[in-house]
Amino acid sequence: MRHRRQPPVVVGDTAAASASAAGVALPPLTPIPSPLRTMDGRTLTDADVGGRFVLLNFWAPWCPPCVREMPEIDRFARSEAGRNVLVIGLAIDEQAAVEKFVAAHPVSFPISILGYAGLAWARRLSNDPNVALPFTAVFDRSQRLAQHKFGATNAAELAEWMRIR
Repeated sequence: MRHRRQPPVVVGDTAAASASAAGVALPPLTPIPSPLRTMDGRTLTDADVGGRFVLLNFWAPWCPPCVREMPEIDRFARSEAGRNVLVIGLAIDEQAAVEKFVAAHPVSFPISILGYAGLAWARRLSNDPNVALPFTAVFDRSQRLAQHKFGATNAAELAEWMRIR
């Protein structure tokens, strides 16, 4: 029997209302919780994502599929530069481990260190409590979740997602 995923929870639904009433802070279903600080010292805000496609890649340096896909995501980010697409890496680990990894494997897209708490955001976007890394989510120009995937992706698949837009 195939398990069918439910569509992502939308802001204002009963799950979000129940969580709020219980005092549980759920991350937004927007591309970024504004402001979002990146490792290179930038601060991304809603103005940076407005009218753009936003690809979020949740990853960790200890995750072999994450490490394997990083060059592919970087290739995609470089190919989409100047085309109204913003790629953001969201690291799920401690700062020292992420900094060490990025120093050894630099990429052209911004990376923000979320720590392990970032898994809550991935769970919210995937609408799955068992979210696994890597996890990639794409938001359309209207800032609606348009696509998401558990597991490694590649530049060709990401480019196809952009063609569907």
